[in-house]
Amino acid sequence: MSDIDAIAAGFLAAQIANEPYAAPSISAALSLEDAHAVQRAFNSSRGGIDELAGYKSAANAEALQRALGLSGPITGTLFSNGERAAGSTIRRDAYRTLLIETELGFRAARRINAPVKSIAELRAATTTCTPMIELADPGFGRTRMTGSDLIAANAASAGFIGGRAVSVGEIDVNEVRVKLRRNGETLHEARSGDLMGDQWQALLWLVNRVVELGYVIEAGQLLMTGALGAAHPAAPGKYTADFSALGVIGFEVV
Repeated sequence: MSDIDAIAAGFLAAQIANEPYAAPSISAALSLEDAHAVQRAFNSSRGGIDELAGYKSAANAEALQRALGLSGPITGTLFSNGERAAGSTIRRDAYRTLLIETELGFRAARRINAPVKSIAELRAATTTCTPMIELADPGFGRTRMTGSDLIAANAASAGFIGGRAVSVGEIDVNEVRVKLRRNGETLHEARSGDLMGDQWQALLWLVNRVVELGYVIEAGQLLMTGALGAAHPAAPGKYTADFSALGVIGFEVV
């Protein structure tokens, strides 16, 4: 078994046991190429127990990129078993290090297996925009991680909650105002267009990076463009995320 396969197998065993991942960087630094190879092997190993739901962008904030030694955002894969309904009760003990993020998600209108050349082409390849809560979990517990570790372990992808989908032709995706509250206390406020300067540019980057890495986006798959505002440790309480024209998502963490 190669080191890449061994790391991926270790991640899968830890995930099944709900135990922290062992950070590959403790033994030796992974190159970005090897980190992506581990992510692919890890995600492929989950194919028999989970269904691919889409893709996500992560580490969009420059300060986080610097802290992790990254030169830009990264991508991960979303799986159907991570989906939770609005109004759900989320148990912290089902995760290692649960974080709450507010995001936007988009649905692909067609199969995408080649780079998208323009925003106009991207709009035509997108059906809806949906308010999203990402249930992010880096998975390494208290262990300090590098950017390569995070990529290898599928970019903290653990779960998500979706709200009401709206046609992209019916809303300005850059003017969604977001307010996240816990027990009535405001945790953050954000504007959707502040992510990478434009939601369409953020989505274009995600789509083309996923294709560049050798994946194919299928019609109907979910594409989450990255966190709007900070990622918050999932303290117990009742949460509401108000996405202005896109509506409100409520859930509880226990």
